[in-house]
Amino acid sequence: MSQLSKNKKNIGTLVPLSALTSINSKKEDQGTFETGMYFLDWLHKVGQNAWQILPLNLTQLETGSRTTRVPSPYKGYGVGLDPKYLPSAFANNNPAQDELNFFMETNNDWISDYALFCAISDDLGTDDWRKWDEGLRKRDQSALNKVRNSLKKKIKDHILIQWRLDSAYKALREKAKRLNIQLIGDLPFYVSVKSPLVWVHQDVFQFEKDSELRYVSGIPDTPAAHFGRQVWGHPLYKWDTKHEKDVIKFWEIRIKYLSQLFDSIRFDHAKGLFDYGVVDLQNKSEDRYVKGPGSLVFEKLMLFGERCGLSIFAEDSGENLSVLRETLVKLKTPGIKIFRFALNEKKKKLNKEYADLSNYPINTVVYTTTHDTESLILYLEMLSTEQKQQLAIYANAMYSPKDVKFALSLREAVINSNAKTVIIPIQDWLLTKDRINIPGTEKEINDPNWRFILKSPIEKLALRNF
Repeated sequence: MSQLSKNKKNIGTLVPLSALTSINSKKEDQGTFETGMYFLDWLHKVGQNAWQILPLNLTQLETGSRTTRVPSPYKGYGVGLDPKYLPSAFANNNPAQDELNFFMETNNDWISDYALFCAISDDLGTDDWRKWDEGLRKRDQSALNKVRNSLKKKIKDHILIQWRLDSAYKALREKAKRLNIQLIGDLPFYVSVKSPLVWVHQDVFQFEKDSELRYVSGIPDTPAAHFGRQVWGHPLYKWDTKHEKDVIKFWEIRIKYLSQLFDSIRFDHAKGLFDYGVVDLQNKSEDRYVKGPGSLVFEKLMLFGERCGLSIFAEDSGENLSVLRETLVKLKTPGIKIFRFALNEKKKKLNKEYADLSNYPINTVVYTTTHDTESLILYLEMLSTEQKQQLAIYANAMYSPKDVKFALSLREAVINSNAKTVIIPIQDWLLTKDRINIPGTEKEINDPNWRFILKSPIEKLALRNF
């Protein structure tokens, strides 16, 4: 099953690989691709056919650290796999020359620069390339040639690590195909400023003098901003006529890479191609929304993904969605629905678009909650009895004063909606209060977000209610 099924209901789980443990894995193999193998067995056992994995890329180093990396997968390099996912069984594997040649050829648009970037980062103790010497920062060819020669062994080591990771992941994907389980990835709208992709393609981003950033990605603090002002901190794309083709090529490198890993991907923050937030690091009163490149670029990226064999669905949540949604209908591309937003607990106002499950389009991907929100149980704890009863009416679910029982009823209603694909975060299968991330609370050092680990190993996860 290479894509999300068009003929049957897809039901799957959202859980990051790093959250998984197994009684069959050694300590050093917990949360690796080996553990993922056992999770595929669990999915098969409970009759599910999809697993949505959060980004698997190496993330940027924490501010001031030579070794510790930020936990958020949305501050990742955009290509390449994180070595923390490598099972020990693959740690000493070495490729035959033809295998290495094939790997290099398949990934020729990023692997050499990636390995060079990582080698320089190791040598200098920082992946913030803006702090490197001018020659390396601006990618002067003589400076690059010199460092390629001096760091030759480190460069080869990073290529070898990526080959091993690729081999281990292929084993995971092959098992998923045998079990008819689709692997769903994520295409983050932005890439970390400390990414090797950004270093190589600096010309497509809005940098100030000396590669500084004043305007970055984020959400201005408007009345409609559910989590308030958010400073994501990514560099913004240059969507002007002069640079648009190069920006599209940048996106295509990432999409092509993801097509080697996943059957389907979620296009994160797709509305950013139509209008996107500009956060001013010097003066928040200057935060604003800016018009993006629009439908034509979105269509080009969708068609490129299709040529790569990817099934793509788009996150179409937020404000000002009419043009994006018209484009999705035109392309027959699924959008998403997140039941968590059925009732705004702050404004105490019902949002019928999310609450009325009977009106969910068939061609959509629906979630109970997401990695950025409270779990279903936590959400219900925030609502009054009257609000819960109102929610039950619109969702056509059986109300219960007991939140666990009501959550079960709501989850079943979501699963039975018209939507052909339903993805449930692991917390909502297990009915726990665990959170993965609280948007707007991230810290540059020792961020408490994105550290979620299941309390039970895969083999002891309850099979009831699945």
